[in-house]
Amino acid sequence: MAARPGSAYLGTFAAALALCATICTTSVQADDQDVVDYRRHIMKTLGEQTAVLGMMIREEVPSEDFATHVRVLAVAATTARKAFEPNVAGGDAKPDVWAHWPDFSDRLDQLVAATEALAKTAQEGGMAAAAPKLQSALNCKSCHEVYRVPKK
Repeated sequence: MAARPGSAYLGTFAAALALCATICTTSVQADDQDVVDYRRHIMKTLGEQTAVLGMMIREEVPSEDFATHVRVLAVAATTARKAFEPNVAGGDAKPDVWAHWPDFSDRLDQLVAATEALAKTAQEGGMAAAAPKLQSALNCKSCHEVYRVPKK
């Protein structure tokens, strides 16, 4: 029986699909330092976006991308929640993060909700509508006082 046109392609495709399924279902386990480094990068992103938004509000830099930066802030807040889920002490996070996980995760949930609302306000009303709400949406200090190792 003659091979159907494209059957070699289908066999190769099936093999590639099987390989992809194996790779995609294999659990990747980061070591503790990777987890700590990831958290630091996420928190730094939150800080950097907050700084950029402050510069825009103070008219130190152009503000036409204000809504985009608020959206990035909201995405970073969402990833921060996920970044702290592994119970890995280290970095600037106090062990209290995991000892008092319900309170800490609730604070992160509030940050996520506040930045999402702020992003919506910025998209619909621009900087004029969102800027007055920025400080109350973030309130980083209240969490850092409890859950972050003081800077030296």
